[in-house]
Amino acid sequence: MNWTKTLVRLGKNQANNVLKLLMARKLTTPSLASMTLDFDDLEIAKQWLSDTSNWGEQKVVGEYETQFARWNGSKYAFAFMGGRVALSACIYALNLQPEDEVILPGYTCVVVPNAFHFAGIKTVYCDIELDTYGLDVSEIEKQITPNTRAILLHHLYGLVCRDYKAILDLAKRHGLKVIEDCSHATGAEYKGRKVGNLGDVAFYSSERSKVLNTIQGGIAVTNDDRLGKRLQEYYDQAPLPENDWIDKQLHNVILDFYQFKHSRRWLLGDLYSALYGDKRLISTTREEEQGIRPAHYGRKMPAPIAAIGINQLKKIDRYNQCRRETARYWEQWCEENGYEKPRVIDGSVPIYLRYPVLVEPEKKRDTSWAFKDLGISPGVWFVTNIHPYQNVEGYPNADRAVNQCINFPCLLL
Repeated sequence: MNWTKTLVRLGKNQANNVLKLLMARKLTTPSLASMTLDFDDLEIAKQWLSDTSNWGEQKVVGEYETQFARWNGSKYAFAFMGGRVALSACIYALNLQPEDEVILPGYTCVVVPNAFHFAGIKTVYCDIELDTYGLDVSEIEKQITPNTRAILLHHLYGLVCRDYKAILDLAKRHGLKVIEDCSHATGAEYKGRKVGNLGDVAFYSSERSKVLNTIQGGIAVTNDDRLGKRLQEYYDQAPLPENDWIDKQLHNVILDFYQFKHSRRWLLGDLYSALYGDKRLISTTREEEQGIRPAHYGRKMPAPIAAIGINQLKKIDRYNQCRRETARYWEQWCEENGYEKPRVIDGSVPIYLRYPVLVEPEKKRDTSWAFKDLGISPGVWFVTNIHPYQNVEGYPNADRAVNQCINFPCLLL
């Protein structure tokens, strides 16, 4: 680490904070990441860092998987080191083969199509609807060919996909499998069941910006015995991450808490960044952005990370209720300012990872108005159709969402 540069940067940041205090301006805004981390998560991370002897113990991982399956209402659950890896496990479970086609939303993160491309599978994109930003069922049928084998539907921003049941019915008519992307919607419900339980397989993310937070992580689930065996096969073949990676991830729990959650993060975030900044993990690497499979891809979850997951699972319902309560504030803001609210479909209970709103394009390009008017910094998922750098053409609703959709934080702690 270059301590001179680090100290200079810390000094500049704190000088800016002094100016903010003198001008009676806010020092921080609600974070869009790691807001479910608390002191108890830090203590767990520190305990595992103090003793590496049990890092290969799988009993803790099995307990996490059992607890998640029970809470989620799923028969089988398998924990990996990323939602994207859990998606790769789902692809394996469905026995999708090279040159098979899968229909995806033309409004997603690059790691989703990457998982298919790494397996040699062709991705066919489809436009979204703008009520919940999910796949538009009326567009899917146009994309079905004799090579189509599956549909991936997502529940974006914590909303339940508007055409959820219609897509499931269409898939059944055509003999297609359904993969549910629940990365944003862990805990959302449809007609009394948590999302992810109506398709053939589903995956969830516990990356730092998601509902559960283990810094990086994911879970694949199914209720089908045959597919459960296939997921088990993939899981058994997956290696554990190296100890150096586990060490970094545990230190990132500490880093993220002080940078994103602590009430004095304006100061402590810089201090802990100076201490542990060289251990910072990046969620999506430059390789992945370019469609290259990184060397660390495909790992299953080790015990220390599962222990964080177990603790996060204890708090998920409370935090999701906080999100729903905050969403009512943003609903009122939309009503007062003439913006369309995202749709909550009949029979659904969203969890609002973030609250998405279509604003004027200039308000997405420059979000400084939100700090002045609302005291927050909104998210800008997604800045391209295949976030963060790739575009696909011919999907007008996806294009509009790219140009206009911002998303407000729903944990204002």
